Amino acid sequence: MEKLLELSRQNEITPYFIDTKDIIVEDRVYLKCAYGCKDFGKRLNCPPNIITIDEFRRILKEYEKGLVLIEEYYIDKDDDIYNTWEIIRKNSFHKMIEIEKEAFRQGYSFAHLLRAGSCNECPKCSEQCSKPYLRRFSPESVGINLTKTLENINITINYDNTNKITLIGLLLLY
Repeated sequence: MEKLLELSRQNEITPYFIDTKDIIVEDRVYLKCAYGCKDFGKRLNCPPNIITIDEFRRILKEYEKGLVLIEEYYIDKDDDIYNTWEIIRKNSFHKMIEIEKEAFRQGYSFAHLLRAGSCNECPKCSEQCSKPYLRRFSPESVGINLTKTLENINITINYDNTNKITLIGLLLLY
């Protein structure tokens, strides 16, 4: 476990332990995808192209522990936050997927990462995913209320700070 924490920190990602009982799954989070995200239905890692919230609830019951992975970027007030988000989340995802791979090597054979945002490996999804080994869905896409979940481990996200982008991944371990 220490190696996972060390790898996270080396990649400027702050890891936090979480009991899966503290992960809050709510049906209403689906609305953020369906009516708040431009990638809804267009990406193969987004609803309705993924498992349902109920299916995820059943899977989550098979896990006990995980790591919340947080990476923060500070941007200039003149930067376009949405364009910057598109650029940095791909890099952040690749760092987080390396942590997932290390978890697997350490014996967490069912380690699974939920990534920050929709997949942006390719400009557009084809009918079949061209990189299925990188296909991960976001916490929100399976109903995780990140605000409440993070509050359960004493972390508060400030959505008012437009100079900071916070990327949040969730690595389910065992």
